[in-house]
Amino acid sequence: MLKRTVTINLYRSCRGVTNKIGHLVLLRQVWSAVSLSREASGRLLVDPAPGQEAAAVQDADSGVMRLRAGDPFTGETVVLWLGVHSLAFTLVCEPHENLLLAEGTLRNLSQHCLESLHMLGPGSEVLLKSSRIDVLLSRLLPHGQLLFLNHRFTQSLEKDVASFLLK
Repeated sequence: MLKRTVTINLYRSCRGVTNKIGHLVLLRQVWSAVSLSREASGRLLVDPAPGQEAAAVQDADSGVMRLRAGDPFTGETVVLWLGVHSLAFTLVCEPHENLLLAEGTLRNLSQHCLESLHMLGPGSEVLLKSSRIDVLLSRLLPHGQLLFLNHRFTQSLEKDVASFLLK
């Protein structure tokens, strides 16, 4: 059973969401999927030790949902989710996009969020860190586009993100 769940939606753009209620519908669907996955696996949630963010992302529950048009988006969409302890990260994609690339991007983004923003620690206020999450999104998903990254470019992006977050 989840103690508390915070869902962080990593929207690459605001296209297609019909209204605020649509966001709540998506949050509820992701929360249900994460809860069901955890109950089915039978794994217990153990509070992470500081500095174990990378291991938490690797061991995270993950899944994919296909949403039909109007549920809550105007067109058909695919939602990837990653449940890391009490957080759920989601990435909304178009049906034709490369889901393996999207999953790698979601894991990369969630790891950066966890490591640099210390979201797994006690008293972490996710809502107060939304501007920093926006910076991560703009760096790792520029203009909402998935990027094919080689090792050198990934290192360059990580240095760029780290230097910005230290400011």
